[in-house]
Amino acid sequence: MRRDATSEAALIVAGTLLNAGVATLLLRYVGSDVESTQLALRTTARMSFVWFMLAFVASPLAQLAPGHASAWLVRRRRAFGVVFGLSMMMHVGFILRLFVLHAPERPPMVTDADFWVGVPGLLLVAAMTVTSLDALRRRLGQTAWKRLHTTGLWVVWAIFFLCLIDSVGRKATDHPVLMYHLFIAVLLLGLGLRVSAARQRRLALA
Repeated sequence: MRRDATSEAALIVAGTLLNAGVATLLLRYVGSDVESTQLALRTTARMSFVWFMLAFVASPLAQLAPGHASAWLVRRRRAFGVVFGLSMMMHVGFILRLFVLHAPERPPMVTDADFWVGVPGLLLVAAMTVTSLDALRRRLGQTAWKRLHTTGLWVVWAIFFLCLIDSVGRKATDHPVLMYHLFIAVLLLGLGLRVSAARQRRLALA
């Protein structure tokens, strides 16, 4: 148990340092103006996406394709979630920086929908992150904890999906497949894995 906890802590530290290092390098060598901040914003969003998807597909992969790799993912699912939450904190930091750079106006790429969808989503991510601590998990209770994290997992998936779909129609890029379509495909693949795992469980109980 202690070995697993140490491994989990090491992964959280390493993942967070990786995220922070990439963000720092971007600001250091690309610049800190509006365009550079937008680049850092997109980069932290995509890195957060990777951590989220690792947590999202861990359980269904372990069920559909049991083995050492999927078992490894399941054992570190909480660590992936915590790194995702900390990564989103960095993402929020760049959002705030963007507001400062555009002050007193609102950044033109930020819409009302971003507030109505993004802010509740970020609060939910924060709640999931802090309740990943064992002490808070016990205090919350297993039923409430599971309800919070299951709901949060699907809400975050939906937010990623809606933001990416919105970006396809609203944001111009020279690489739409790599920037948006690939991430949408990964989200749908993760959804397919979870649906298949749920279907397998229902058949097993029938």
